[in-house]
Amino acid sequence: MEQLFIQERLLAVESLDNDSRIYSEHKSEYELTEEKTLIKYLIAMGKKPAENFLPASVLIPLVRNKKNGHWDIILTRRAKHLKHHPGEISFPGGRFETSDLDLQTTAIRETQEEIGIQKDQINIIGRLPQQNTISQYRVTPYVGIIDQNYKINIDRNEVDEVFLIPLVFALNRANQEKVTQINNKQSYSYYVIKYNKYNIWGATARMLVNLSHRLST
Repeated sequence: MEQLFIQERLLAVESLDNDSRIYSEHKSEYELTEEKTLIKYLIAMGKKPAENFLPASVLIPLVRNKKNGHWDIILTRRAKHLKHHPGEISFPGGRFETSDLDLQTTAIRETQEEIGIQKDQINIIGRLPQQNTISQYRVTPYVGIIDQNYKINIDRNEVDEVFLIPLVFALNRANQEKVTQINNKQSYSYYVIKYNKYNIWGATARMLVNLSHRLST
């Protein structure tokens, strides 16, 4: 899969309104359905969906495997002592800070802080639609190509582990298991991608499923 093929199927990275940090974008029927399902789940759980979800962003880092030339995805396992989502698999990223120029800056800054990949080793080629999460963030996922000579320097306050998963594995629909839970008589479905000892689920898995939909069209 060539870089241009991936880039042409992503949304363009244009600047955001600094007040709302909301993109005006076209979402697929699948993406709209997932968003409505999340809102229903929040209501069923007694959580009033925020009128304005907090802005955040993540980086989906893609790097060419030096041995086989195929794409790998860089993922992290969050530190177990963290208050929110301890021990879960995630992309590097975090909440927008007022010192950030934009959400793209947030994703790059957080990647450097969490796992040590430098700004000049990241080439942002596009993004996925903004995604609301159960923790009531509006997350913008940016896709970035990472220089093959990158070095990992983990911030142990935030990350326990960094690992790679083949892009082709993550995109394979056969590896994307849909799980349904029922809370307060309201069903909620989410995806789980199992790779070796890792269970990728929640918002991270949903982003990977969104990416697979984009790259399969």
